[in-house]
Amino acid sequence: MKLITSLNIRYEFFILNDLKIASEKSAYDELVKCGNNYFEHFQLPLSHIPGVFQARNLFHQLKMDPTRHRPSSEALLRRAMKQKKFHSVNNLVDVCNWCALDFLLPNGVYDSSKIQGDIVLREGLENESYEGINNRQVNLAARYCLADDVGVFGSPITDSRRTSVDLHTQNACIIIYAPADYSAEILQSRKELMITRILRFCQ
Repeated sequence: MKLITSLNIRYEFFILNDLKIASEKSAYDELVKCGNNYFEHFQLPLSHIPGVFQARNLFHQLKMDPTRHRPSSEALLRRAMKQKKFHSVNNLVDVCNWCALDFLLPNGVYDSSKIQGDIVLREGLENESYEGINNRQVNLAARYCLADDVGVFGSPITDSRRTSVDLHTQNACIIIYAPADYSAEILQSRKELMITRILRFCQ
């Protein structure tokens, strides 16, 4: 399985196997600590927080309006700055949310066994949509998204239920999105840190 795209953006894509997914709160506690750190050291508006512009630049490059559809990383930051409780899903998703908030870059995590064929990052076609993990129908027409042989399943806004991670997941594929001018070296270090965190909490 590989990720294919002709877009001029940066990303890191990797696969981790033999994970142990559980409803365990240690990673969630780290997410909460990260959110509290933002709240204690920064003030609204979000645009004044260093790093927020990176995901917004990414969205502009993906032909998405970040003021209308927030990057998932910024949605987490918004919750943190308003002292709203985060949603705990499972240890793997909680780690990925922690990393999205920490790096201020959106990411996606998917159950590899639920994906068929290679993954393509492309523009959504007319009438393409999926049921999101937020239980809402997500319209992908003219928005960039991830698709496999079955159809669309992911985006930097929210992902689909079809390929979502659950307690039966053993193998996962993960993508970190960044704008084209993001440092390749820093993004590589983000990936390595994310892998370290996932293996720490999910093995």
